[in-house]
Amino acid sequence: MFANLLPFLRKPPQVSPETAFVREVNIHQPVGRSRRSEFWIIVGWVLIGFKTWGTFWLVERYEMPFNPWWIVLPTIFAAGVCTWIYWRRN
Repeated sequence: MFANLLPFLRKPPQVSPETAFVREVNIHQPVGRSRRSEFWIIVGWVLIGFKTWGTFWLVERYEMPFNPWWIVLPTIFAAGVCTWIYWRRN
């Protein structure tokens, strides 16, 4: 709950001019797509589909006083962001 303010009370270490600038940049080849990762993404989307169906069924069956989209939309949004990041990472 309280921030740790001790690092701000100490003086920062001295930086020499040699270490203050970038000396070298290495660029690595992009990693190809992983079938294992894509398999788990598909499994996750199938599970989200079951969760969506189950949520709508439970809300209707037990007449809950809220809209099931309040549960489903954040899940779909988060999964969509994760999938988009995976596909756009190269």
